[in-house]
Amino acid sequence: MPSRRSRTQPIADRPKVEDKLLQAMEKLLAEGGSFSSVSIEQLTAAAGLARATFYLHFRDKGELVTRLMGRVRQEIVASAGLWFQHAELAQREDMHKALRGILGVYQKHHVIIDAVVETAARDAAVAQLWRETMDALCAESRRAVLSLRRAGRAAEAATPLLADVLTWSVNHCALRYGRRLRGAQLEKLADTLTRICWNAIVADTAASTAGNDQRSNRV
Repeated sequence: MPSRRSRTQPIADRPKVEDKLLQAMEKLLAEGGSFSSVSIEQLTAAAGLARATFYLHFRDKGELVTRLMGRVRQEIVASAGLWFQHAELAQREDMHKALRGILGVYQKHHVIIDAVVETAARDAAVAQLWRETMDALCAESRRAVLSLRRAGRAAEAATPLLADVLTWSVNHCALRYGRRLRGAQLEKLADTLTRICWNAIVADTAASTAGNDQRSNRV
């Protein structure tokens, strides 16, 4: 008789199951549910999965929410493209693409992100999950600033604290405005955030060059 497959063993179809459960969770939340009120039965029914399939992949709903937010975080990081991968090579347009991509992910998953933020105010476990999500995004921003600094392209004020502040600021704008804006308005928000972040983080090379030329002329 074959042995029962352990839940901890790798399962090839786990990404597909997570995709279905993510879509189901967002659908139920959009219909007015909450993390606490949505049941495993509702989730699996909405996802078209058997209840037993859920428990092959997850211990409980808390582990599912953690996994789903992990996927959202990965999408946010991936959407930043070159800015998070090789900030030392990035130009202003690359930062704009990164911020536009991040706003797009917030729009795509605004239901679950909004639910996490709202639930964090009264649920310690969800609050910890949200802190870990933001800490991970801040860490990416800090690495980008460090890469710029090593390349000699960072502004003098570009510190790890500045990276954190800008990350939280982008998060705030994405939560407050990003999901409601479309088209030209969304592009304007991305442009505004790009102007703020670029000017705060990246050294003004034109000004630096002009300053060096003036000093050379004086010599």
